Amino acid sequence: MGEEKLASSVPAAVAAAMEVGFGMPVTAYLLAAVDSPPILMGTVYGDTTGRFREGASIRTSRILKVFFIDGYSLFRTVGGSLYVVVSWIPPGSNIYMNRIYH
Repeated sequence: MGEEKLASSVPAAVAAAMEVGFGMPVTAYLLAAVDSPPILMGTVYGDTTGRFREGASIRTSRILKVFFIDGYSLFRTVGGSLYVVVSWIPPGSNIYMNRIYH
């Protein structure tokens, strides 16, 4: 995907997170994330592996470790992926009625 097309399909909050130097390779960025131990669910952007299309709803593999850097939560999975949570689903939201299900 060309850089211009990527820029137009990525929400501004994700683009801002992509500019942060986390000091480790990021696999992808999640919007409207839901913490559902032992996994996360969310809308994915910037997947470097090519597994997920922009804006797809995903479930991560099991979370092994959490980091907090520059106001972001980063999650390392058992598969070695590193996800940056850009935003969480608002507390009290009905994730099914609001179509924020994953």
